[in-house]
Amino acid sequence: MDLQQPWQGTSTGAQSRIDFVRNVYLWLMGGFAVAALGALSAPLIGNALIKVAGQFWYWILFGAQFGALMFASRVSRRKPLNRIAYVLYTFVSGVIAGIIALAVAQGVGFTPVFVAFGLTGVVFLTLTLTAVVSKRDFSFLRNFIIVGIAVMVFGSLAAAIFHLETLSLVISGVAVIACSAKLLWDTSAMLRSDDFGDPAGFALALFVNLYIIFISLLNLLGGRRR
Repeated sequence: MDLQQPWQGTSTGAQSRIDFVRNVYLWLMGGFAVAALGALSAPLIGNALIKVAGQFWYWILFGAQFGALMFASRVSRRKPLNRIAYVLYTFVSGVIAGIIALAVAQGVGFTPVFVAFGLTGVVFLTLTLTAVVSKRDFSFLRNFIIVGIAVMVFGSLAAAIFHLETLSLVISGVAVIACSAKLLWDTSAMLRSDDFGDPAGFALALFVNLYIIFISLLNLLGGRRR
């Protein structure tokens, strides 16, 4: 009887971890589905915003996205607010991705969109498998990721404000590398975590990484020819 108890505890802990990881990816898949709905509604929402806000429509949209991200981060453990916030953020992100994809497609066709989508999937699968198979702790990437994200944020703002296309492409490359590293770090943290109470928070982190990678690849593949 005493010999069975440690085994039973280990088995229960392993099953709890499996259930937690499964929940994270269910949240992530749900986010992709909501984002797809946002992308499909992008033309209608974009036209409506242009009529209401004129040339400032994109700042309103990005402001809404940032606000939704902050809200989703703060309430990731609070039901049902976490579901509402997650849906809101992924929907707005889908709208923005749809608008950018349409802008690229109007200039050079849909090929860069499909390629960016496919490459994002390849990055996701490759880094997820790397984290799962290696079982390493990738927290040593923290400083690199912090610097990369800082360069990405401030460089993107400068490129947008001063209309610097070359800088925008450089920052997109930095974003792909930094967010790929963060995707690896977040996946490793999810697999090693003993806190199984925040699947929404991990799913949000993974979604943000993949969203930025996709948008950055779109800019790299279609930016110069738009």
